[in-house]
This record gives sequence, C-alpha cells and structure tokens, in this order.
Amino acid sequence: MRFLQRRGSSADLAADLTQDAFVRLMTSSPSGPIENSSAYLFRVARNLAINHDRRQRILSFASDPEAALLDLADDAPSPERVLMSRQELALVKSVLDELPPLQRQVFILSRIEGRTFADIGQTLGLSPQTAFGHMTRILVRLKLRLDEARS
Repeated sequence: MRFLQRRGSSADLAADLTQDAFVRLMTSSPSGPIENSSAYLFRVARNLAINHDRRQRILSFASDPEAALLDLADDAPSPERVLMSRQELALVKSVLDELPPLQRQVFILSRIEGRTFADIGQTLGLSPQTAFGHMTRILVRLKLRLDEARS
C-alpha cells in the first residue's frame, strides 16, 4: 500500500489496488513457479496503478470532452505568426517578380519542384555550378530583403 501511495494513489485506491494485486498473485497461473513473489507483487501493483491512471484519463475525457480538449496543445500558428508569414511570402513573391526569367526558373525548379542542380542545369542548358551560382545569388538577395523588412 505504501508503494502505491508513494506513486500518488489515495489511501482508498492504494488499498483497492493492493487487494487486486494479491488476488492476481493468488490466482495467477504463470508458466512456472514464481521465484520472487515480492517482485511479482510490486510489478502487478505498478501495472494496476498504470492501468487505473489510463482509465481515469479516458473517463475524464469521455465525461467532459470539451474540458479535455481545452487541455490539448493547439498546433495552429498564432494570428501574429500568420501575419508575419504572409508578409514574408509577399516579400519573397516581390523579389521573385524582380528576378530575370532564368533565375526565377532556377528558383522554382530548386525550391518548389525540389530538383537537383544537375537536373536544373540539364533542363535549362546550364552547368550545375552555374545553376548553383544563380541559386546562391537569389538566396542572398532574399536574405538581404528579409533582413531589411525586419529592421
């Protein structure tokens, strides 16, 4: 009982779980004799306490689902984060609109379609190093514009 109470069970619950653990010890039919009945008893008591805690969480959710849902973390971005993301996206679009058509195509093939620089070079008739150089210049330009917008 003390073991279960230290795990956070009330005195009444610890008494009930202890009784259940002894019942399981007395009625168990493992494949062989139980060599360490004390260890077996503690393991059974621990498992009973874990199962009880799980049932309580399920019951609390089922009895008041709205309250349980309020405890869940919200993965949705905050309104401020949504606004910042939209502003950054508008800035990226404006930078892409300013780019020469070849550089815009390199960006789209690399960042949107996920193609390699070798593939981009082959598609656009460039060397992979040239496609990489274009992408580097585009990213530097984007970074400078984003830094300007944030300051």
